[in-house]
Amino acid sequence: TTPLTTMNSETTNNRLNTFTLNVLPLSTKTRFKFIKESYGYNCYKLYQSYENKTIKLACLFSDLKYLYQCKSNNLMPKFLQFKLANRELVYTRSYKKCQNILLKEEIHLKKNNIKYTSMIKENLYNELVNIFPHAVMTKINQILDEIQFKTDRVKYRTHCRKFNNLMFFRNQQQQRRENERLLLNTKLMNKLINIDNEKEKETEPKLIWNLSNRDLTKEEIRELEKGISYNRPSAINRSEVIANIEYLFHNSSTVQKESTDFKKWDENPDNISNKEIRTLEPKQLSLAADLKNATENFFNQAHMSIKTKQNKIMNQHNNQQLLLNLSKDPSILITKPDKGRGVVILNRNDYIQKLEQILSDSTKFKLLDKDPTSSRENALTALLRQMKNEEYLTENQYRYIKPVNSIPARLYGLPKVHKITIENEKVCNVPLRSIVSCIQSYNYRLGKFLAGIIKPIRDSTYSLKNTNEFLKFLKENKGFSKSNKMISFDIESLFANIPVDETIEIICNELYCTNPKLKPFIPEHYFCELLEFATKYTHFLFNKKYYDQADGVSMGTPLPAIFAEIFMANFEEEHLSGLLNNNDSKLLLWRRYVDDTYTIFKADAGEDEIRQLLNTFHPSIKFTTEPEANNTIPFLDVLVKRHDSGFDTTVYRKKTTTKLMLKWDSLIPTAYKRSSIISLVTRAIRICSKYGPLHDEFQQIRLMANFNGYPSDFVEKIIKKYLDKLYRPKDTENQIQQTSNEIINYKYIQLPYIGAPSYAYAKRLKSIIQKMIQQHNLE
Repeated sequence: TTPLTTMNSETTNNRLNTFTLNVLPLSTKTRFKFIKESYGYNCYKLYQSYENKTIKLACLFSDLKYLYQCKSNNLMPKFLQFKLANRELVYTRSYKKCQNILLKEEIHLKKNNIKYTSMIKENLYNELVNIFPHAVMTKINQILDEIQFKTDRVKYRTHCRKFNNLMFFRNQQQQRRENERLLLNTKLMNKLINIDNEKEKETEPKLIWNLSNRDLTKEEIRELEKGISYNRPSAINRSEVIANIEYLFHNSSTVQKESTDFKKWDENPDNISNKEIRTLEPKQLSLAADLKNATENFFNQAHMSIKTKQNKIMNQHNNQQLLLNLSKDPSILITKPDKGRGVVILNRNDYIQKLEQILSDSTKFKLLDKDPTSSRENALTALLRQMKNEEYLTENQYRYIKPVNSIPARLYGLPKVHKITIENEKVCNVPLRSIVSCIQSYNYRLGKFLAGIIKPIRDSTYSLKNTNEFLKFLKENKGFSKSNKMISFDIESLFANIPVDETIEIICNELYCTNPKLKPFIPEHYFCELLEFATKYTHFLFNKKYYDQADGVSMGTPLPAIFAEIFMANFEEEHLSGLLNNNDSKLLLWRRYVDDTYTIFKADAGEDEIRQLLNTFHPSIKFTTEPEANNTIPFLDVLVKRHDSGFDTTVYRKKTTTKLMLKWDSLIPTAYKRSSIISLVTRAIRICSKYGPLHDEFQQIRLMANFNGYPSDFVEKIIKKYLDKLYRPKDTENQIQQTSNEIINYKYIQLPYIGAPSYAYAKRLKSIIQKMIQQHNLE
């Protein structure tokens, strides 16, 4: 054969092979079926082994590359971060050395495994070459290259995610060590300048006040220091989620809840001809199916996420069991302090005894023989029905106020840890603040309804709504700072001492006589009777005994704040207006927030003389005084310093204020954690009148955030953002104000928060509802 003939023959064979390869029914999906049918079962098993070894070899090379990357960056893979019975050993050299030895051994084993797998793969390849034609073998190699590429891509993404997580946790640990080092340096510096650290530590507010006879273990203290609001991973309530989704379905579709006559079903369950049968349209069935699938997917992801979080957190199950056992101890009671954040543990008998001592005051409380809930509920319902029949109440108002299946209010107490008295190094008295929880009581909704009516008359010339109004008041009256003095007055037990009958008379006089524009549609005699139901006939349960509030109003009910504000506004108009408008009076300025007052008097005014005068105005209202010290006085959360040209202000923290806030590792949305920092930063910017105090307050915020595990970058970004808003001029010319008359009706649904699955579930629900709305609009 001539060379030209040979070349033509080879070209023809190549074209034939290419043609055969293109028409061959062999692909990634059909490879196993094709080989089994064309070459038999034994050849199929041989190819399957070859493919498995190819994939395994690709995974081994990827794993080896990941191990080398960890070693070069001095990182330990997660499988080498093994747990120890003694957690302190994790920080020893022996533990690190053991990890390095195991990492080297793992790399060595991977290399040997690669050699062994490569040898087997080569032998299998030689056998397949002898069986398959060249065209088939070429196609198989192409298929395996594609499978190997996909495997490499999946492994690469997995290893990148693992490596990034390792880097993140290492950086986080380094940041915490750096913060601890800075704190340690600060303490050492304080020691060098002769600051008594022990004394400073004693004066720092506690996080846990163990006032019981039970001794707490270190583990119990560690868990309690996280605070009562700390949220741990726990199983979700599937029934509650399903009920909320059904509510969403009824509100989003055209299907409405129907009243079913169940008597027909009871009379003849098998006969459905005369019964209400609900038939859903195709779009409603589609919506229901989408919601069901999304919810089932959420349940699966939630279960996996909770298990993962519980495994990540060291001894999570043991800690939950530890707190559960602590809460089941019948001899103690765990609660929060009256002011500040923290945890207080009391002897249950002491707690009951102190509250019963408060209830023994016959001028304020009355012991009842039996539970009056049913009789009072019937009496209120009869009055409401009569008012509705006389058309003084609408149907909606009647349904809202009418009590159904009411329960007695409950009394509980919060310990005033800032007023503890200590004798012989032992706590001898822990006063309690009594609070009545009226939710689901027979007059709770009545109180909320009445509060909406009388709210407009609570405003007073001398009262403050918030800190912003107080700061504005100081700026407007900076001329009074020179040659005068500041005094703060506190009203003793304001809510408990409010005269109810007198306050009701003031309210009715304001609504029906003084301000005709505010006069409600309800007649005066009915309105007074409703006010008495909401205040004078409020009973509660404590220690299996029923009590009535004889006089005053209790914290926790809907009306006490409004009653106190209205009574004090009348008190101030009647007794203080004359003093403030009198040129000879020593009282120059008076502003009040609930029971705290900020005043400015002439320099020659005496505190005791002023207090005695104020205490003569009304038998129920008694004042205590706190004069300024070094031209400085605290009011609300503001520390006011007086000087000749005005007032300087900075943030004031009470002695009960602790460093505790929302923990970073608490299972709550990040938006809540961001808001906790934003509120502190904006408060500092709003209150601090000079940069020096503002800088100090930012340092305090950083310390608090670090104490609760917040990343420093997270805090710094928020501080920078709000400082930029403060100091950067607003470009008002380029701002476009968009106004729209369109009213958007939002639909809300409550979902359990467990992290990323909750966000994904919410996003999926939004997509489903939007799709439903678009289909409805198209039709």
